[in-house]
Amino acid sequence: MIDIFLLSLLIGGLARLVNRAGGIEYLLKLAHKFISGKRSAELGIAAIVSVTDIAVANNTVAILINGEVAKSLCHSFKVDPRRSAALLSTFSSIFQGLIPYGAQMLILTGFTTGKVSPLEILPYTWFLYLLALSAIVSIFVPFSDGLIRRDPWNYEFDKPESQI
Repeated sequence: MIDIFLLSLLIGGLARLVNRAGGIEYLLKLAHKFISGKRSAELGIAAIVSVTDIAVANNTVAILINGEVAKSLCHSFKVDPRRSAALLSTFSSIFQGLIPYGAQMLILTGFTTGKVSPLEILPYTWFLYLLALSAIVSIFVPFSDGLIRRDPWNYEFDKPESQI
């Protein structure tokens, strides 16, 4: 646990430095070039957190780094922040489980004392593939929009309508 704590602490500090140096603003400008509506904003949030997770190999830190980017995209393209939080969590978890240098994969291969490589395990991570497929389908098939319409997000007060 100490290793993971120190890694998270250092990467979290690095993320704050990137934010102060304008890295988040750069990501926002880059994302706005490719995003034109609500669905593409959801795909953008998923892509940004996925790439960040691959880079830092820690899903919690990837979520923290991209929280402000996702919040800005939510307000610009009217994506429900609850939906954005689900996308951040889901896609960072998917890629955290797939990268061979992620904590989960390292622990799993450590149990085999080096007899199995991460690439040999990947075909058996079917849960991650099903999760990715269902998350991508949920972006294009708005089956949850009816639930969100019951308690829509008020962007002016930054709260659901039921709490205003």
